Amino acid sequence: MLLGIESSCDDSSLALVDLQTAKLLWHSKISQESAHSPYGGVVPELASRLHALNLPLLAQRAKDFLNGFGALKAIAITTCPGLSVTLLEGLMLAKTLALGLNIPLIAIDHLQAHIFSLFIDKPPIFPLSVLLVSGGHTLIVEAHGPQEMQIVAKSLDDSLGESFDKVSKMLGLSYPGGPVVESLAKACPPQEELKFTLPLKDHKGLAFSFSGLKNATRLAIMQEKEKGAVSESFKARLCAGFQKTATAHLLQNLRRYFANSPIKTLGLVGGVSANLYVRERINALCDEFGRGLLLAPLEFCSDNAAMVARVGVELFRCKDFSPLYDTDISPHTRLVYAPKFLL
Repeated sequence: MLLGIESSCDDSSLALVDLQTAKLLWHSKISQESAHSPYGGVVPELASRLHALNLPLLAQRAKDFLNGFGALKAIAITTCPGLSVTLLEGLMLAKTLALGLNIPLIAIDHLQAHIFSLFIDKPPIFPLSVLLVSGGHTLIVEAHGPQEMQIVAKSLDDSLGESFDKVSKMLGLSYPGGPVVESLAKACPPQEELKFTLPLKDHKGLAFSFSGLKNATRLAIMQEKEKGAVSESFKARLCAGFQKTATAHLLQNLRRYFANSPIKTLGLVGGVSANLYVRERINALCDEFGRGLLLAPLEFCSDNAAMVARVGVELFRCKDFSPLYDTDISPHTRLVYAPKFLL
């Protein structure tokens, strides 16, 4: 049995996976959304303090499920990327358990874990292209195996998930912003959304950018406020326009990528992959190019320990263990940026 631990941002989560079958046996998560919502985003120090409270509670639940930790054979822990003060909380729990039980510790790249959210209770499929869209990252990854992955395209500035959050905050709405913006966009009548310029339309490389779109959204809100109160109708039209343009930007880059890649399967992962509009548009594009599309279950799109544990199983089989006494524990298998296509 392997225990996975996730604390890279504002979700405390633990999961147990069978090492022989990779079957998810137990998963529990404590969200901090309500605590961070008044601030319109994650406050790192607050997140760290809440992890310090929540992780021991989850560890006790896992212990109760197992009737003790004697069956554990390894610990998988997210060690990067993420907020250093929150990653440390999870790492201290992982080290304590690994040392006390004398079992291996496996350092996990958070981005790789998102990719393995596609394979919870399933065998992995390679080769695989992956579009990862989350609160911290917007990437295209090529994966040829658990220890052979590279980033071939990324955002030059903001991530899509962060941009959803900022649009929601600028409208005075709640955090996280993704579900709020998606919900308001659905209320906009067809073809009445605000029009925004497509980012990097004439860019010759393969890259994402959302800072300009986010700023255009800010300016549209400021102009509307100068006229008076911001109506619900305007909010819906703005959210629909933002969502449509941001998704079109994803599709623009995927078109370029598909034209240059022989890989026939695309995985869509990360918190933004729970957006049904994004899913539908990317599914249609995959159909157009004859690509298969893999989607993670909605409950595992955002940060969770089940995906961490799932990677841990693969790396345990490779004996990819980390030294317990090092102060800096980084994954041996990390996703690095290696731009592949210059168009």
